[in-house]
Amino acid sequence: MHDNEITLFTNGLKYAQNEFYLDSINEFRSIIHKYPDSELADDALYNIGLCYFNMQQFDKSISYFETVIKDYPEGTISILDGGNEFGKTSAKCYYAIVNCYLAISNIEKAKENVLLLKRFPDSYVLFNDNTKKSFYDLAENAITTYAKLIR
Repeated sequence: MHDNEITLFTNGLKYAQNEFYLDSINEFRSIIHKYPDSELADDALYNIGLCYFNMQQFDKSISYFETVIKDYPEGTISILDGGNEFGKTSAKCYYAIVNCYLAISNIEKAKENVLLLKRFPDSYVLFNDNTKKSFYDLAENAITTYAKLIR
């Protein structure tokens, strides 16, 4: 991995944290264009999708998440992403897609994507109390919570 890749990725994360989503997208796209074979390319695409999610452009967001799943099926979550998520980037993308569909009130599509998460039992989030929750469990919980809120 090149220092420039790490700098671009870190800058992209900082822009996103400060809600400068277009600047963040620009940094992540630079990684994809300059270093398409980088181990950060799948994470950069994921973060572009996340930026679109935060801008409530859910169709674009889903498109980026699906690109990661299709183009980087074996990609792993980068430790540069924050350090508490582990496993396949595709699992994180399916979880994000579930949240996109819930945001647009399409619970059926959300449920379809939860089922796809069963393929990733070793992809999870490690919480501060050292408990692990798989992306599947997190997605199931999101759907349950959503269902309670719309009643």
